[in-house]
Amino acid sequence: MLNKYSIFLALAFSVIFFSCSGKKSNQENDQAIDYENPSIVLQKAKEILGPAVSFAYKGRFDMDTVIEIVAGIETQSPKEWGIKFYFLKMIGDQLKVVYQTPLLNGSFKQCLVQKIKFPFFDHELIYYNSQDYFLGSGGGEVYSYLVNFNKKETYYAHLVTEPNKPISLYLSNNIDIPQVKGFLISIFKRDYPSLKVVSNDVVLKY
Repeated sequence: MLNKYSIFLALAFSVIFFSCSGKKSNQENDQAIDYENPSIVLQKAKEILGPAVSFAYKGRFDMDTVIEIVAGIETQSPKEWGIKFYFLKMIGDQLKVVYQTPLLNGSFKQCLVQKIKFPFFDHELIYYNSQDYFLGSGGGEVYSYLVNFNKKETYYAHLVTEPNKPISLYLSNNIDIPQVKGFLISIFKRDYPSLKVVSNDVVLKY
């Protein structure tokens, strides 16, 4: 009877020791991950969101100081088309999605996506510009976004060119910071100095 009891205790202690060692090992592995390496950041984002991730950047996107990553996925299907931005944060010892934008017009092909820091924000934003992907010889459009993950807001700018019509630029109504509005206008005026800022968005019919 004593031998059986001793064997049971030995097994119990070995299981506890193994699980504590495994947990410690996992935590050490997580801490050893080099999040300053862009390829590692992209790999971790794909592990969580899937292989369709187009980009992933580590940065400080809100007021917390934990590890934070923003990633983007483009969706193309008969039911929906567009792009989404995902905000991942380290919660405990795991990266988790804490916010995602609605599906937005645009494509991650031939686009510009980068982190951007304004002096009037204490955190970084993501800047997106579709560039000339939706432009052709007969006109077209350019989509641009500034995503403020701290406020869970997306500032939207949409430039439209049509034959025999003025070039128009629409800015979303939630842009309540003059410097943000000025930044978006100045970006487009570099290539389209004669553009007109309009109060209603234009939807092109292809």
